[in-house]
Amino acid sequence: MTSKQYREYSLKPYLETVQWQFGGTTNDYISSTSLRGFTMEYKKFIQPEVSIGFDGGWNIFYERKAYDTYTSGTTSLSGIQYRYAHAIPLFVTTTYYIKPGEKLNPFLGLGIGTIYASRDLDMGIFTANENAWHFGLKPEVGVLVSANPDMDVLFALRYNHGFATSNVETQSYLSFNIGLVWK
Repeated sequence: MTSKQYREYSLKPYLETVQWQFGGTTNDYISSTSLRGFTMEYKKFIQPEVSIGFDGGWNIFYERKAYDTYTSGTTSLSGIQYRYAHAIPLFVTTTYYIKPGEKLNPFLGLGIGTIYASRDLDMGIFTANENAWHFGLKPEVGVLVSANPDMDVLFALRYNHGFATSNVETQSYLSFNIGLVWK
């Protein structure tokens, strides 16, 4: 990287991002893909090719299960199930940019933090709910495409993984993000 490029990054020390996020869960509770999700990020460069920051988002997953008899323990109910899952990831992140200052800038990222997960099951007049805060990790790979000197377009693939808690199983999902990045 030339000193001129480094000065350009010094003048633009942070990134703010708003992203549309869609994907699917990787567990058996909900198998359908969801288009309902968003993420907001703030990143500060500590070197021209490295940033640290934080992000938060919200994802909603939904699936309608067919009429069937469902058994849990010694109880059986027949009917149609409506399953909902909400995930609110909150991560501290670090990102490595492979070609800073270029029109196409691939990157690798890692987030560490927490995911609040809530699962609801509605069946007739009955509702069951599970929720917990999970310790979470988020590996990410993507590319920034320069739209103009003040804005990039982001394309990223993320795996949000919330580890199992004492009363709720592992919560994880794969997402594809498309977003606008203000520099």
